[in-house]
Amino acid sequence: MPPRRLCALAAALLCAAGCTEKLESVELPGIDLPGLDWPKTSAPAASASAAPRAQGAPSAAGAASAAARPPGAPRAAAASQPECDELPSEEEERRAQLPPLTALGKAVPAEPWTPPPYEVLPGVTLPAPIAAKLERIDRGYARRTREHLVITSGTRDANRQARAMFTKLRLGEDLLKLYRNKAAVQEITKAYRASSGKPPEQVVAAMEAVIQDQIDRGVYVSAHLRRGAVDVRNRTMSPKEKRAFLESASEVGGVLVIEETTPAHYHLQID
Repeated sequence: MPPRRLCALAAALLCAAGCTEKLESVELPGIDLPGLDWPKTSAPAASASAAPRAQGAPSAAGAASAAARPPGAPRAAAASQPECDELPSEEEERRAQLPPLTALGKAVPAEPWTPPPYEVLPGVTLPAPIAAKLERIDRGYARRTREHLVITSGTRDANRQARAMFTKLRLGEDLLKLYRNKAAVQEITKAYRASSGKPPEQVVAAMEAVIQDQIDRGVYVSAHLRRGAVDVRNRTMSPKEKRAFLESASEVGGVLVIEETTPAHYHLQID
């Protein structure tokens, strides 16, 4: 058999066996074989995994989660850039040489409420109306999963936000990558640099003044400066538990759920 026909036959057998990637390295001769329709273009076809997804088209994982979402459940929208930020740990604040919160003479305001069954991490404050809605969501979640929610962050004041950003700056984190509002971040970091060399509590006070001024102007560098912002841990949730959480949130109403990925959690904006 002529070499050109042998090459074409090999390509046809590879195609029939599903080895389409091999075809990219086979030079197909310009001949016709019965029952075969060759591509009209000589350019090799890109593999499915390499083909870019059309803008706005859902990924396979996104399509699967959308199909599993029950009717009426709120959609967990993925944010392209974090809308909120988690507070540094007490250990990170110590490494940044920041005195304990009480050393600044200010306590984060908290309204009294009965401890709920869900877990609230240390330093997180929740206004009573927000805590009441979270308890209703947690009740529905526990009914479906026999598990309880973990609240990792809540509503903050300007002082707590300033402490968080001070710690992140001291530990070398790039705030321009963390926060969406670049102009607000630059105003705060300018106050940080202008107070360099002063005691940490004075630097925090300068940053707090800028953040409070931004709030007064309706500018929020973090979503947690808005009343009603809450973060719920979801990195330990199974797909079934995530569906249960979304169903429970939909039962309560007035809850916007946004799925953040860095770090992984659900951000809730509660009316």
